Amino acid sequence: MLRPAPMRRLTVGVHREHEGRVIAALQEAGAVELGAANEEEDLRALTSRHERSPHLLRIAEERVRLERAIETLESAGPEKNPVRRIFEPPDRQRRRVPLRDAAAVLAETAAHRPLIDEVLALRAGETAIDERLARLGEEEEMLAALVPFGLDLSWPGRSPYLVVRAGTVPAAECGDVDRRLGEAGGEHVIWSCLCAIGDAPTAVVTAALPDAAPAVDAALRALAFREFVPEIRQGSAEDGLSAVRAEWEDLHRKREANTARLSTLAAEHLPLIRALAEECRIVREREEAAPLLGTTRDIAVLRGWVRERDEATIRALCERETGRLAFCTFEPPEGDPPVAPDHPGWLAPFGVLTATFGTPRYDSVDPTLFLAPVLVITFGIMLGDAGYGLLLALIATLLLRGAGAEAGSVRDLSLVLLACGLSGTLFGVLMGGFFGDLLPRLFGVTMPFTLIEPLSDPIAILVLALGIGIAHLNLGLAIAAAEHLRAGEYREMLLSEGTWFVIQPCAAVIILTFFGWGSFAPEVLTAAAIGAAVGVAGVMLHEGPLGFFSLTGFLGDWLSYARILALALATGGIAMMINILAGMIAGVHPALVVFAALFAVGGHAANLVLQALGGFIHALRLQYVEFFGKFFRSGGRAFAPFAAGRRHTEVGGEEG
Repeated sequence: MLRPAPMRRLTVGVHREHEGRVIAALQEAGAVELGAANEEEDLRALTSRHERSPHLLRIAEERVRLERAIETLESAGPEKNPVRRIFEPPDRQRRRVPLRDAAAVLAETAAHRPLIDEVLALRAGETAIDERLARLGEEEEMLAALVPFGLDLSWPGRSPYLVVRAGTVPAAECGDVDRRLGEAGGEHVIWSCLCAIGDAPTAVVTAALPDAAPAVDAALRALAFREFVPEIRQGSAEDGLSAVRAEWEDLHRKREANTARLSTLAAEHLPLIRALAEECRIVREREEAAPLLGTTRDIAVLRGWVRERDEATIRALCERETGRLAFCTFEPPEGDPPVAPDHPGWLAPFGVLTATFGTPRYDSVDPTLFLAPVLVITFGIMLGDAGYGLLLALIATLLLRGAGAEAGSVRDLSLVLLACGLSGTLFGVLMGGFFGDLLPRLFGVTMPFTLIEPLSDPIAILVLALGIGIAHLNLGLAIAAAEHLRAGEYREMLLSEGTWFVIQPCAAVIILTFFGWGSFAPEVLTAAAIGAAVGVAGVMLHEGPLGFFSLTGFLGDWLSYARILALALATGGIAMMINILAGMIAGVHPALVVFAALFAVGGHAANLVLQALGGFIHALRLQYVEFFGKFFRSGGRAFAPFAAGRRHTEVGGEEG
């Protein structure tokens, strides 16, 4: 837990006949990070590069088709509210499939090609219908603008004797139409202008002799004229509108039929298509991993990284898949091994917070064990309200039922939120907060088990916050000192951390005496003064003149923990204000009681979001800045195992 998991350099050699099964089994185990064996210096001269799979291109093509089909079928269902989508349980229906190679998966997709073709054809049909409906919308707009002019749709255009233009100009240009067209053609031009109300475009129809047409066109361009080019060129505009609306209704009927068919196909075949797409992804990754192997005529050699605890599992896997015709070696790490966290189940969700800051170097301290309890405790004190804490825990539970049901960062953050919500509830009980002072204000009862009320006794919370701060900072210094001792850097430990272990108690004696908060024997005061001087001298010796800023910086880091008090006061103070205002609104008139209740609900919801977000950010900041800065060494490379990551399938059954 205190350090990343010990890693081993893995080398596997198998007969070429078994390499496919071994790669597939390693992918399903998800415990090995593969490396390029053919590029390793000790294998380069002995092995050749593995040939590229002939199936890769076809697998990629089939996967694209399947994903387009999935997207189409998923969109055919009823549109879900985004909030409901977050909290709704995911579809956990899994299809049992045999562990197949690329050829078998391609054969399976070929068997279902008629189904995929039908889905994609329906998608193409819907796209064509949507495009046609958009065009009909433009046609309807043009024809509706031409109705007041009463002209035949065959008239617009050029003839030997007349050029007719129909279209719109922006509403702002309406006043300039008569002037510009009059200047352009005089008696050789006839025009009609229908100025619309508001910002709607102005409809214009012009008729000009061919000689005057260029000047009219120039005038229209200056007016930002948009010419109508309707598809229907016979009959009146009213007849055209009737034809457009009839086609519009027919297309909508076809679209509804398409959607109904897609909904039926989704209900019957979506799990199957998802499973096929997932299998295509898995076999493609498997085929792309094969070229990492180094090969001879009979042997394939694989290199990678594995956690020490998985040695026995990987060895047994290789022997099982090859009938003991394989060798596995596990060597101590050299160079730049990947970093894999070594967290028990309860701690694992907090690893995402450490990874957000940085990946620790291999064989350095992993601070997640210290981050988790301090984060949860400080957040709980900052929130300090049982009502808000219960709501956060409820939201986290719903997330774990919905978007956080599957393993991943959403699940990890949901579990962190659950722990923080429970902490907020516990400290809310101890600090007497339940939606602020709602219980005593409405029911005249006090929260049981109340120990400290932030608004009544802020000094007690401040002392608690500063006590947490000094303990947290010294924990960071102790970890850094232990790391220096482990590396044999005794002088660095004395000057970097030892000085602070001397300065702190000496400074405490001097400050307590100066402010009259404590009394000490003269010998103690003298020793404290000497110790403080020695400690400060050590800081200056180690850092030079910049050591002064280390002294003020340490004080600033310690005082940063006062934000725990600030946020605790903010939570209770704003909640109390909401309750007071709601009571004042309700007291104006009985009819306003409902409005007062809505105000209280909305206010507390906003306060919950504000204080939960602020509390989490500031609790995390105390970790990243004040604590991690004492010892954390980032720059590690995260362990990336070769894993199938199945969500819609599970391996089982026989191939057939």
